[in-house]
Amino acid sequence: MKNVPLKYATLGVLLIICQILLSEYVNIWPVLYIAIFPQFIILLPPLLNRSLHMLIAFALGMMVDIFADGVPGLNAAALVAMAYCRPFILKLVLSRGVIESSDNLPLLPRSVEPQKLAALNALMLTIFFTVYVLLDSAASFTFWYTLLKIAVCIVVNTVISLICSSALFEKYLR
Repeated sequence: MKNVPLKYATLGVLLIICQILLSEYVNIWPVLYIAIFPQFIILLPPLLNRSLHMLIAFALGMMVDIFADGVPGLNAAALVAMAYCRPFILKLVLSRGVIESSDNLPLLPRSVEPQKLAALNALMLTIFFTVYVLLDSAASFTFWYTLLKIAVCIVVNTVISLICSSALFEKYLR
């Protein structure tokens, strides 16, 4: 795999641009927020330092917050929370052998079983959207509406995330 840092940086920029376009022009349902940029944190190699994960997450989230309409710092806070919990979720879902044999390569369908990749995406996005929706609503919505929003966002974005990682990122990060 040649030029891995350059490919990651390019992927990050592309995800930010796509997320900004999605945030500005796509409004499917008020309950649904489509977020593709968390996939960048999910794909990062598992052996990277947690502090580096959190720093990358903060920078990525702030870029989306700055260039897209919304509450400043909201995406950054949710992404940093997700990056903080990432090592725990990796240990919960993946075997030690998969984590240690990753050789600083991204977590893609060819390196992780599909069921485990789906569980990993679902758990990571659960953390992201729980923090995002709770900070966004700030007790202004009912409990059931907030729960519905979290559940819909997790399910839809997990499906989108799996499609993106298997169809798009698999070929790009080869």
